[in-house]
Amino acid sequence: MPRNIITWCAIAFISLHLPSLAQQLTFNKSKQSKQMYFNYSWSDHQEQAQDIAFTLPLLKLNKQTHKKFIPSLAQQYVYIELHKAARKISPKEARVQIQRRGQDIQIEVTSRSNNLLERWQRSMDQSKEKALNQYLQDNYYSYFRSHLGQKAIKPDHLRYISENKTALLPIAQAVFEKLPINSDTRAYVNLVLSWVQSIPYNKLEDRLNSNGAGYLPPLSVVANNQGDCDSKAVLMASLIRSLLPDAKMTMLYLPNHALLGIVLPFRDGEQTLAINGSDYLLMEPTGPAKIPLGNIATRSSTDIAGNMYSFEEIP
Repeated sequence: MPRNIITWCAIAFISLHLPSLAQQLTFNKSKQSKQMYFNYSWSDHQEQAQDIAFTLPLLKLNKQTHKKFIPSLAQQYVYIELHKAARKISPKEARVQIQRRGQDIQIEVTSRSNNLLERWQRSMDQSKEKALNQYLQDNYYSYFRSHLGQKAIKPDHLRYISENKTALLPIAQAVFEKLPINSDTRAYVNLVLSWVQSIPYNKLEDRLNSNGAGYLPPLSVVANNQGDCDSKAVLMASLIRSLLPDAKMTMLYLPNHALLGIVLPFRDGEQTLAINGSDYLLMEPTGPAKIPLGNIATRSSTDIAGNMYSFEEIP
């Protein structure tokens, strides 16, 4: 069973060599019947006070949690599914022995026929892979490869983005309504970015061994008014996708950090990254540095220049 869990957000505040920090001015929430009312105010990139108010259904807020990935539970699930698959094999054709060995499950198939042996060994191996994939899907996890090619398991960020773009539409609309008439896409992205950056940053002491327990889905970041870098990056991407369904975006994973890229016209001196023929304008949703679109932290820039990143294009 895979043991590596990729998580992020060890970026230190000192790596953001900019004097201005994103400042949340107020945060309030209150229940109103079956809704939760939210009011946020913060200081944007131009040091202007901004505020938004919106309501979200309590039912959706209460449902959005992320389960900790526990290898032993995943192994137990796969073990049970393998026994179900083995019972479908006639003992006249082959016999199957399934054993747990440490963090893995070993499958041994015996048969008098080499053809049947190969057939059922292949079938059982496929059942093992299918069972683990199903467990990951049921618990909102996905496979991932780091910039070093290490295979690991992480929260399924792309699925969270896809499934939350509609739920977050009240927030996206509240931000959009704060903009002057005829504002461009950059203005919307920058205003959302300043708001997400102002949400308090929750740095976990041991993210690598937390097995994804510290990750907060988008609605949980809003409701709890805190989030680490991957949680805030997913929230940011979900809010962009809410109003910009066709925007090309990518999640960038650095050794201890996560940020976003979006395909938009860029200006001289802004930080971009070419991926698969597209130039992505970069942004830092994490905070607390108040960094506008097209600018990123010094450490992020250094890692990207050294090819110390991997990415997932956001559908």
